[in-house]
Amino acid sequence: MAKSKKRTGGVVAGLAFGLAAGVAAGTYVLAPNLPNGPVQTNNENAQQLVKAKSDAAIAAAQAATADSYIGSVAEKTVDGVLKDRPVLVLTTFDANPDDVKNVTWLLRKSGARDAGHVDLTEKFFAQDGADALKSIVANTLPAGAQLSTDKLDPGTHAGESLGAGLMLNKDNGNVQATPEERALLLGALRDAGYLNYQEGSILPGQLVVLITGDSDGTAAADFSAAQQAKFAQALDAKGNGVVVAGRVRTSAESGVIGRLRAAKAEVSTVDSVDRSFGRLATVLAAREQLTGHTGHYGTASSAEAAAPARPE
Repeated sequence: MAKSKKRTGGVVAGLAFGLAAGVAAGTYVLAPNLPNGPVQTNNENAQQLVKAKSDAAIAAAQAATADSYIGSVAEKTVDGVLKDRPVLVLTTFDANPDDVKNVTWLLRKSGARDAGHVDLTEKFFAQDGADALKSIVANTLPAGAQLSTDKLDPGTHAGESLGAGLMLNKDNGNVQATPEERALLLGALRDAGYLNYQEGSILPGQLVVLITGDSDGTAAADFSAAQQAKFAQALDAKGNGVVVAGRVRTSAESGVIGRLRAAKAEVSTVDSVDRSFGRLATVLAAREQLTGHTGHYGTASSAEAAAPARPE
Protein backbone atom coordinates (compact mmCIF):
# COMPACT_ATOMS: atom_id res chain seq x y z
CA MET A 1 0.00 0.00 0.00
CA ALA A 2 1.42 3.38 -0.97
CA LYS A 3 1.90 5.83 1.85
CA SER A 4 0.12 9.18 1.84
CA LYS A 5 2.43 12.14 1.26
CA LYS A 6 0.30 14.18 3.74
CA ARG A 7 0.81 12.99 7.33
CA THR A 8 -1.59 15.48 9.07
CA GLY A 9 -5.36 15.52 9.09
CA GLY A 10 -6.26 13.68 12.33
CA VAL A 11 -7.77 10.37 13.29
CA VAL A 12 -10.90 10.73 11.18
CA ALA A 13 -8.94 11.20 8.00
CA GLY A 14 -6.74 8.25 8.90
CA LEU A 15 -9.75 6.01 9.52
CA ALA A 16 -11.34 7.07 6.27
CA PHE A 17 -8.16 6.27 4.38
CA GLY A 18 -7.90 2.89 6.09
CA LEU A 19 -11.52 2.07 5.36
CA ALA A 20 -11.09 2.89 1.70
CA ALA A 21 -7.98 0.74 1.51
CA GLY A 22 -9.78 -2.09 3.26
CA VAL A 23 -12.67 -1.98 0.83
CA ALA A 24 -10.26 -2.06 -2.08
CA ALA A 25 -8.34 -4.99 -0.62
CA GLY A 26 -11.53 -6.84 0.10
CA THR A 27 -12.65 -6.40 -3.46
CA TYR A 28 -9.54 -8.23 -4.67
CA VAL A 29 -9.03 -10.77 -1.89
CA LEU A 30 -12.50 -11.57 -0.59
CA ALA A 31 -14.67 -11.09 -3.65
CA PRO A 32 -12.60 -11.46 -6.82
CA ASN A 33 -15.67 -12.23 -8.94
CA LEU A 34 -17.75 -9.29 -7.74
CA PRO A 35 -19.80 -8.10 -10.76
CA ASN A 36 -17.96 -5.30 -12.55
CA GLY A 37 -15.10 -5.59 -10.05
CA PRO A 38 -11.54 -4.92 -11.17
CA VAL A 39 -10.53 -8.60 -11.32
CA GLN A 40 -13.51 -9.50 -13.47
CA THR A 41 -12.84 -6.51 -15.69
CA ASN A 42 -9.19 -7.49 -16.04
CA ASN A 43 -10.16 -11.07 -16.87
CA GLU A 44 -12.61 -9.88 -19.49
CA ASN A 45 -10.00 -7.59 -21.02
CA ALA A 46 -7.48 -10.43 -21.10
CA GLN A 47 -10.00 -12.74 -22.75
CA GLN A 48 -10.87 -10.08 -25.33
CA LEU A 49 -7.17 -9.58 -26.08
CA VAL A 50 -6.63 -13.31 -26.55
CA LYS A 51 -9.67 -13.50 -28.84
CA ALA A 52 -8.52 -10.48 -30.85
CA LYS A 53 -5.09 -12.04 -31.34
CA SER A 54 -6.67 -15.33 -32.33
CA ASP A 55 -9.02 -13.65 -34.80
CA ALA A 56 -6.12 -11.69 -36.31
CA ALA A 57 -4.04 -14.85 -36.70
CA ILE A 58 -6.95 -16.67 -38.36
CA ALA A 59 -7.60 -13.74 -40.73
CA ALA A 60 -3.91 -13.53 -41.63
CA ALA A 61 -3.75 -17.28 -42.31
CA GLN A 62 -6.87 -17.17 -44.46
CA ALA A 63 -5.56 -14.15 -46.41
CA ALA A 64 -2.20 -15.84 -46.97
CA THR A 65 -3.86 -19.02 -48.17
CA ALA A 66 -6.19 -17.15 -50.53
CA ASP A 67 -3.30 -15.10 -51.89
CA SER A 68 -1.22 -18.23 -52.38
CA TYR A 69 -4.04 -19.80 -54.39
CA ILE A 70 -4.37 -16.69 -56.55
CA GLY A 71 -0.63 -16.80 -57.14
CA SER A 72 -0.92 -20.40 -58.34
CA VAL A 73 -3.52 -19.51 -60.99
CA ALA A 74 -2.25 -16.03 -61.94
CA GLU A 75 -0.02 -17.23 -64.78
CA LYS A 76 -2.87 -19.09 -66.46
CA THR A 77 -5.29 -16.20 -65.83
CA VAL A 78 -3.15 -13.61 -67.64
CA ASP A 79 -2.05 -15.91 -70.46
CA GLY A 80 -2.31 -13.98 -73.73
CA VAL A 81 -4.14 -10.91 -72.36
CA LEU A 82 -1.30 -8.58 -73.48
CA LYS A 83 -0.01 -10.65 -76.37
CA ASP A 84 2.45 -8.66 -78.50
CA ARG A 85 1.64 -5.42 -76.70
CA PRO A 86 4.84 -3.46 -75.87
CA VAL A 87 4.79 -2.57 -72.19
CA LEU A 88 7.30 -0.22 -70.58
CA VAL A 89 7.95 -0.52 -66.85
CA LEU A 90 8.84 2.60 -64.88
CA THR A 91 9.79 2.41 -61.21
CA THR A 92 10.12 5.07 -58.52
CA PHE A 93 13.08 5.23 -56.17
CA ASP A 94 11.15 3.54 -53.34
CA ALA A 95 9.64 0.66 -55.33
CA ASN A 96 10.30 -2.70 -53.71
CA PRO A 97 12.60 -4.83 -55.92
CA ASP A 98 10.47 -7.94 -55.33
CA ASP A 99 7.34 -6.09 -56.46
CA VAL A 100 9.13 -4.98 -59.62
CA LYS A 101 10.48 -8.46 -60.34
CA ASN A 102 7.13 -10.19 -59.77
CA VAL A 103 5.09 -7.73 -61.84
CA THR A 104 7.63 -7.88 -64.68
CA TRP A 105 7.52 -11.68 -64.62
CA LEU A 106 3.72 -11.72 -64.81
CA LEU A 107 3.75 -9.20 -67.66
CA ARG A 108 5.99 -11.55 -69.62
CA LYS A 109 3.58 -14.42 -68.90
CA SER A 110 0.75 -12.31 -70.31
CA GLY A 111 2.51 -12.23 -73.68
CA ALA A 112 3.52 -8.56 -73.41
CA ARG A 113 6.60 -7.46 -75.32
CA ASP A 114 9.34 -6.06 -73.11
CA ALA A 115 9.78 -2.38 -73.97
CA GLY A 116 12.33 -1.89 -71.21
CA HIS A 117 12.67 -0.64 -67.64
CA VAL A 118 13.44 2.92 -66.56
CA ASP A 119 14.24 3.54 -62.90
CA LEU A 120 13.29 7.05 -61.78
CA THR A 121 15.58 8.24 -58.99
CA GLU A 122 14.56 10.13 -55.85
CA LYS A 123 15.80 13.33 -57.49
CA PHE A 124 13.21 12.95 -60.28
CA PHE A 125 10.35 13.79 -57.90
CA ALA A 126 12.27 15.95 -55.42
CA GLN A 127 11.53 19.64 -54.96
CA ASP A 128 15.19 20.64 -55.07
CA GLY A 129 15.58 18.99 -58.48
CA ALA A 130 12.40 20.41 -60.01
CA ASP A 131 13.80 23.44 -61.86
CA ALA A 132 16.64 21.55 -63.50
CA LEU A 133 14.27 18.72 -64.48
CA LYS A 134 11.94 21.16 -66.23
CA SER A 135 14.87 22.72 -68.06
CA ILE A 136 16.19 19.38 -69.31
CA VAL A 137 12.86 18.07 -70.59
CA ALA A 138 12.14 21.39 -72.31
CA ASN A 139 15.49 21.35 -74.10
CA THR A 140 15.32 17.69 -75.16
CA LEU A 141 11.64 17.58 -76.16
CA PRO A 142 11.03 15.41 -79.25
CA ALA A 143 10.08 17.28 -82.40
CA GLY A 144 6.37 18.07 -82.56
CA ALA A 145 5.77 17.50 -78.85
CA GLN A 146 4.49 20.33 -76.69
CA LEU A 147 4.55 21.12 -73.01
CA SER A 148 1.53 22.46 -71.16
CA THR A 149 1.42 26.23 -70.73
CA ASP A 150 -1.20 26.21 -67.97
CA LYS A 151 0.24 23.34 -65.91
CA LEU A 152 3.83 24.30 -65.16
CA ASP A 153 4.71 21.78 -62.46
CA PRO A 154 7.69 19.46 -63.06
CA GLY A 155 5.62 16.28 -62.84
CA THR A 156 3.35 17.35 -65.70
CA HIS A 157 6.17 18.55 -67.94
CA ALA A 158 8.28 15.44 -67.28
CA GLY A 159 5.27 13.21 -68.00
CA GLU A 160 4.51 15.02 -71.26
CA SER A 161 8.14 14.81 -72.37
CA LEU A 162 8.69 11.15 -71.47
CA GLY A 163 5.26 10.29 -72.84
CA ALA A 164 6.24 11.73 -76.21
CA GLY A 165 9.65 10.13 -76.09
CA LEU A 166 8.74 6.68 -74.77
CA MET A 167 5.16 5.92 -75.84
CA LEU A 168 3.42 5.09 -79.10
CA ASN A 169 0.80 7.51 -80.36
CA LYS A 170 -2.55 6.58 -78.81
CA ASP A 171 -4.48 7.41 -81.99
CA ASN A 172 -2.48 5.64 -84.69
CA GLY A 173 0.13 3.52 -82.89
CA ASN A 174 3.02 5.35 -84.53
CA VAL A 175 6.22 6.29 -82.73
CA GLN A 176 6.28 9.86 -81.42
CA ALA A 177 10.06 10.22 -81.25
CA THR A 178 12.97 8.99 -83.33
CA PRO A 179 15.56 6.70 -81.69
CA GLU A 180 17.96 9.65 -81.65
CA GLU A 181 15.44 11.91 -79.88
CA ARG A 182 14.66 9.21 -77.34
CA ALA A 183 18.36 8.63 -76.69
CA LEU A 184 18.97 12.36 -76.26
CA LEU A 185 16.11 12.72 -73.74
CA LEU A 186 17.01 9.65 -71.69
CA GLY A 187 20.74 10.32 -71.85
CA ALA A 188 20.40 13.89 -70.61
CA LEU A 189 18.20 12.83 -67.70
CA ARG A 190 20.52 9.98 -66.78
CA ASP A 191 23.61 12.20 -66.89
CA ALA A 192 21.86 14.65 -64.55
CA GLY A 193 20.97 11.87 -62.08
CA TYR A 194 17.23 11.74 -62.70
CA LEU A 195 16.91 8.18 -63.98
CA ASN A 196 18.73 4.98 -64.86
CA TYR A 197 18.25 2.45 -67.65
CA GLN A 198 20.19 -0.11 -69.63
CA GLU A 199 21.62 1.35 -72.80
CA GLY A 200 19.82 0.15 -75.94
CA SER A 201 17.01 -1.58 -74.01
CA ILE A 202 14.26 1.04 -74.24
CA LEU A 203 11.62 0.78 -76.96
CA PRO A 204 8.39 2.77 -77.42
CA GLY A 205 5.63 1.32 -75.26
CA GLN A 206 1.94 1.10 -75.93
CA LEU A 207 1.33 0.89 -72.21
CA VAL A 208 3.26 1.98 -69.11
CA VAL A 209 3.18 0.28 -65.73
CA LEU A 210 4.52 2.64 -63.06
CA ILE A 211 5.49 0.76 -59.90
CA THR A 212 5.89 2.84 -56.76
CA GLY A 213 6.53 2.07 -53.09
CA ASP A 214 4.48 2.34 -49.90
CA SER A 215 4.49 6.06 -49.05
CA ASP A 216 1.35 7.70 -47.71
CA GLY A 217 2.58 11.04 -49.06
CA THR A 218 2.54 12.87 -45.76
CA ALA A 219 5.09 15.35 -44.36
CA ALA A 220 8.31 15.39 -46.42
CA ALA A 221 6.85 12.96 -48.97
CA ASP A 222 4.00 15.31 -49.95
CA PHE A 223 5.80 16.96 -52.89
CA SER A 224 7.01 13.66 -54.31
CA ALA A 225 3.56 12.01 -54.11
CA ALA A 226 1.91 15.03 -55.76
CA GLN A 227 4.43 15.04 -58.62
CA GLN A 228 4.13 11.30 -59.15
CA ALA A 229 0.36 11.67 -59.58
CA LYS A 230 0.75 14.55 -62.04
CA PHE A 231 3.49 12.70 -63.91
CA ALA A 232 1.28 9.62 -64.34
CA GLN A 233 -1.64 11.67 -65.67
CA ALA A 234 0.54 13.55 -68.17
CA LEU A 235 2.16 10.30 -69.27
CA ASP A 236 -1.26 8.71 -69.77
CA ALA A 237 -2.39 11.57 -72.02
CA LYS A 238 0.37 10.68 -74.50
CA GLY A 239 -0.29 6.96 -74.89
CA ASN A 240 -2.79 4.12 -74.71
CA GLY A 241 -2.72 3.72 -70.97
CA VAL A 242 -0.93 3.88 -67.64
CA VAL A 243 -1.32 1.72 -64.55
CA VAL A 244 0.14 2.91 -61.24
CA ALA A 245 0.78 0.07 -58.79
CA GLY A 246 1.98 0.46 -55.21
CA ARG A 247 1.51 -0.90 -51.73
CA VAL A 248 -1.53 -0.14 -49.63
CA ARG A 249 -0.31 3.05 -47.91
CA THR A 250 -0.13 4.78 -51.30
CA SER A 251 -3.94 4.74 -51.30
CA ALA A 252 -4.01 7.19 -48.39
CA GLU A 253 -5.57 10.54 -49.20
CA SER A 254 -2.15 12.15 -49.68
CA GLY A 255 -0.50 9.12 -51.32
CA VAL A 256 0.03 8.95 -55.08
CA ILE A 257 -2.76 6.41 -55.63
CA GLY A 258 -5.09 8.24 -53.26
CA ARG A 259 -4.51 11.45 -55.20
CA LEU A 260 -5.15 9.79 -58.55
CA ARG A 261 -8.40 8.26 -57.31
CA ALA A 262 -9.59 11.53 -55.81
CA ALA A 263 -8.81 13.36 -59.06
CA LYS A 264 -10.84 10.77 -61.02
CA ALA A 265 -7.86 10.42 -63.34
CA GLU A 266 -7.99 8.09 -66.32
CA VAL A 267 -4.97 6.27 -64.91
CA SER A 268 -5.78 2.84 -63.46
CA THR A 269 -4.45 2.11 -59.96
CA VAL A 270 -3.64 -0.95 -57.85
CA ASP A 271 -2.93 -0.49 -54.15
CA SER A 272 -1.68 -3.96 -53.12
CA VAL A 273 1.11 -4.79 -55.56
CA ASP A 274 2.95 -6.82 -52.92
CA ARG A 275 0.19 -9.44 -52.97
CA SER A 276 -0.54 -12.00 -55.69
CA PHE A 277 -3.99 -10.59 -56.39
CA GLY A 278 -2.48 -7.10 -56.68
CA ARG A 279 0.03 -8.20 -59.29
CA LEU A 280 -2.72 -10.02 -61.15
CA ALA A 281 -4.83 -6.87 -60.98
CA THR A 282 -1.94 -4.81 -62.38
CA VAL A 283 -1.69 -6.92 -65.53
CA LEU A 284 -5.46 -7.12 -66.03
CA ALA A 285 -5.78 -3.37 -65.45
CA ALA A 286 -3.19 -2.79 -68.17
CA ARG A 287 -5.32 -4.87 -70.54
CA GLU A 288 -8.39 -2.93 -69.46
CA GLN A 289 -6.65 0.37 -70.30
CA LEU A 290 -6.35 -0.79 -73.92
CA THR A 291 -10.14 -0.89 -74.13
CA GLY A 292 -10.42 2.70 -72.93
CA HIS A 293 -11.56 1.79 -69.44
CA THR A 294 -10.11 2.84 -66.09
CA GLY A 295 -10.34 0.94 -62.81
CA HIS A 296 -9.07 1.14 -59.24
CA TYR A 297 -8.20 -2.11 -57.51
CA GLY A 298 -6.85 -3.47 -54.23
CA THR A 299 -7.90 -3.53 -50.60
CA ALA A 300 -8.39 0.15 -49.72
CA SER A 301 -11.91 1.50 -49.30
CA SER A 302 -11.35 3.63 -52.43
CA ALA A 303 -10.82 0.53 -54.58
CA GLU A 304 -13.66 -0.70 -56.75
CA ALA A 305 -12.72 -4.38 -56.51
CA ALA A 306 -9.75 -6.61 -55.76
CA ALA A 307 -9.01 -6.99 -59.48
CA PRO A 308 -10.67 -6.60 -62.89
CA ALA A 309 -12.47 -9.49 -64.48
CA ARG A 310 -10.42 -11.45 -67.00
CA PRO A 311 -11.37 -10.35 -70.53
CA GLU A 312 -13.05 -12.95 -72.72
